[in-house]
Amino acid sequence: MATVIVGGGIIGLSTAYCLSLLQPELASNHQIHIVDSASELLLSASGHSGGFLAKDWFSPAVSSLGALSFHLHKELAQAHDGPRNWGYAPSTAYSLAIEERGVGSKKNKGKDWLLEGTSRAGVASAVTGGQEQMPSSEGAKRNEMLNDDGTPAWITKQENGSLEVIGSGDSCAQVEPRQLCLWLRKQCEDRGVKLHTKCMPTGIVKGEHGEVVGVKVSKDCEVYEKNCKNIVITAGAWTPNVFQKIFHSSNLRIPISSLAGYSIVVRSPRYTRPILDPTRHGENSAVGVSQGVFCAPSSSWAFAPEAFSRVPPDGTPELWVGGLNDSHMKLPKLVDEVENLQDSEKMEELRNAAVLLTGLSQEGDNLKIDDLKVVRQGLCFRPVSDNGRPIISKVPETALGHDIKMSPGAGVFVASGHGPWGISLSLGTGQVMAEMLLGRKLSADISSLALK
Repeated sequence: MATVIVGGGIIGLSTAYCLSLLQPELASNHQIHIVDSASELLLSASGHSGGFLAKDWFSPAVSSLGALSFHLHKELAQAHDGPRNWGYAPSTAYSLAIEERGVGSKKNKGKDWLLEGTSRAGVASAVTGGQEQMPSSEGAKRNEMLNDDGTPAWITKQENGSLEVIGSGDSCAQVEPRQLCLWLRKQCEDRGVKLHTKCMPTGIVKGEHGEVVGVKVSKDCEVYEKNCKNIVITAGAWTPNVFQKIFHSSNLRIPISSLAGYSIVVRSPRYTRPILDPTRHGENSAVGVSQGVFCAPSSSWAFAPEAFSRVPPDGTPELWVGGLNDSHMKLPKLVDEVENLQDSEKMEELRNAAVLLTGLSQEGDNLKIDDLKVVRQGLCFRPVSDNGRPIISKVPETALGHDIKMSPGAGVFVASGHGPWGISLSLGTGQVMAEMLLGRKLSADISSLALK
């Protein structure tokens, strides 16, 4: 019997990919299905995220999964030319602090920045113990993309501002998430995983003894049945809605809500070539590196902006800027509706912050010149759990509804609620979810991530 994965973002794609690796015959026999209600994939978080990866910026409950996922990202990039195919690169992470008279500094000591409205830099400081050594300036002698002190030239110098290194290439990295998702999708389809778009789950199919043997999906106003043994819901912010559509009689509330977030991708005259680290070497040349900067709210911006340098597969460097969230925006019924919900004033606020953070400073004053070229801008909805931790869990049979039972060895699973860490935790989540489906020993301790 097949496995149906509901949701074709990076968590669903990673789960299908890892499952096809652990048991290839499932995919080759078309026993792995990805079902998504959108007309095309990657219209929300997985397609618009920044792509920052961290190894140890997590609470104890998530630390094992974080370390596993970071290792898998590095391993995958080494095996399949990640730098070329999806922009994988080691990253230096900075916290940008601006000293302002009369303005208190908001420090986030280990709590999720999404819930607290502060910078992820505080999370790193709490975990790593504070400032790391500033990168060597040796690279600056070989690349004008860097300042004399080794810091990236694309970060605008702020009045009374200082950069603190909070993460190095040994524990931080960068990817272009959309390209990673497209690569995973192709790998899945090449292996035999079946992808079904514009399919809305509507219920379950029962066998002759009342056990769940499949999922009903609606496409083009017709209802089809997908026979399956396991159901995995990886629908991001839409996970609670999907669960209720499939299991109508269940009283279980999946504790996940949505948080809208804006992002913008720009190109800068100060970041036109990849930055190479002469101390890191691949097979024949120095390794490309990236940088990320995390900021707390200040008089310059009312939110906590983040900016990451990336080099997508076309080789043209770009900067991703985000961090502006809208907690009041209602989750649309369909992901296809997300793009039309963009608030022009919010987007302008984000662009202004991008200019202040990465635009050209005029000599001798505080003005910033907008010399950035916008590549694209986006809105997405992140899935945020009530406790700030992802949910990776089998759903107890008793929670599926009073008249529903599963056959031996079958189950319903949820993998969602990753907040700002969906890309970073994706491969680890896919690995442990695949192991759960196959009844194998788990590669990470996710005991604190179960449904309660």
